[in-house]
Amino acid sequence: MPDSRISRARFCAQCGARVVVADANFCKDCGAPLANTVWFNSDISWRPRVAVALSIVPGLGHWYKGERARGLLWFIFVPMFYLSSAPVLGILLHLICACNAGLGGAIREEAIANSTGRRMRRRRGGSRQISVQARK
Repeated sequence: MPDSRISRARFCAQCGARVVVADANFCKDCGAPLANTVWFNSDISWRPRVAVALSIVPGLGHWYKGERARGLLWFIFVPMFYLSSAPVLGILLHLICACNAGLGGAIREEAIANSTGRRMRRRRGGSRQISVQARK
């Protein structure tokens, strides 16, 4: 039953299916995010760009967000890898630390779960079709 709140017809950009729910974020047929899908939380008390900028010092971005224990762990382990015989791993961990400080909690988890979960199911379904066809 189409939703009465929809003023004009909406369609999925990926599969072309009609969207019948006014506040739908994902296509019910293929799982693709619809045009008005909100990926970021608007009710966070910290600023993601500030957290990333503060992560020049590993862990300081997490400390700014109020994640004191996580910030302390990043502060200990990233320099430890910089000073060890694996500085490339230290650089990689530093980048992960900065991305985690800026995006951790800023992205809506249900948006990610819906988009990746449907994609994974679609991939698994596609591989089953190939294996069934190979048997014939």
